[in-house]
Amino acid sequence: MSLTFLRAQGHDYQTGTFLFFMADGETEIQCGVSDSAMDDAEKARNVRESQRGDQFARLQDRITTCAAQKYSDGHLEAGASRILVRSIDLTPRK
Repeated sequence: MSLTFLRAQGHDYQTGTFLFFMADGETEIQCGVSDSAMDDAEKARNVRESQRGDQFARLQDRITTCAAQKYSDGHLEAGASRILVRSIDLTPRK
């Protein structure tokens, strides 16, 4: 089964991550995307915490597609059933 987007939770300043949830059927999967991944994807700098929600919305399709692929490939964070999208995941491979 593939993941579908459920909802955004918001920015976590302490971890530098924008948190969101996706679902595999009835199972919710906690996900996050690093601030640096979003900044690198947009070639942005000095993005304020209050702007992270809008930034996530602009990149949501790319981020959720990447999270779904990582889930499908079994690339969950060590010791947890969550997915973290990093810069390397959003950067097109050459």
